[in-house]
Amino acid sequence: MRRRLYKKRYQVKKKTSLFRNKLFKWGFALAVLGGITLYLICFLPYLQIKDVLVLGNEKIAPESVKQSVNLLLEKNILGFQSKSTILANLKTIKTKVLADFPGIKELKTKKLLPNVILVEVTERKPVAIWCRANNCFLLDSDGVIFENTTKNNDLTIFSEQAKGETYLGQKVIEKETVSQILTVQKTMLEKAKIQAKEFSLFENEGRLNAKTSENWSVYFDLNGDLNWQLLELELVLEKELPLAKRAGLEYIDLRFSKVFYK
Repeated sequence: MRRRLYKKRYQVKKKTSLFRNKLFKWGFALAVLGGITLYLICFLPYLQIKDVLVLGNEKIAPESVKQSVNLLLEKNILGFQSKSTILANLKTIKTKVLADFPGIKELKTKKLLPNVILVEVTERKPVAIWCRANNCFLLDSDGVIFENTTKNNDLTIFSEQAKGETYLGQKVIEKETVSQILTVQKTMLEKAKIQAKEFSLFENEGRLNAKTSENWSVYFDLNGDLNWQLLELELVLEKELPLAKRAGLEYIDLRFSKVFYK
């Protein structure tokens, strides 16, 4: 009996070129697209920041604000420098400028495409001078100190609380307290015809002492009814202490239900 011998046939697969591989094609296309996108975002000359525009400033030098902003704009990407408008972080810019310039109360930032950063500032306005020990600062209506100064003829508030750390941009008095002091000064001048430009604030006690131009003082309770206290001041000056009787006057105390004076 004859045996048939069969030879096993092997099929040899042809090697596919790497450049014909679909996965490689897609990967290569994505890499090229990513490189082009990176270039457009980071290095396209059209989108490189050319200027920082500062508006709304009165006392603060715009060049100083620009310098502060420019420090955040330049970035190192893959060893190359970029000042792309798209990459500029407006939140970071706002935080830095507010920290660098305590005299700025509010700040708005905006990208003006293709290559300008707009910075709109609202500066703090002084309403008084705030002093602790021998250090004096300009104070705004929010109770924030923002600039070193010296005592002059403007409204001055002396802090009589315990000494502590003091720095520009610090809130040293509550906004409501500043408003109360301004109201007291204005009402005393308009209703009682008495000028007061120096105030001593005892915040822990809620007490405010006003020194008048006639060299006597008025004691107020900031936790009480200021309208009542100011009305009582007006009445006592009119009925009991007219100008002719104030020569030896030291103080008028309005902190209690009854008015006391010496």
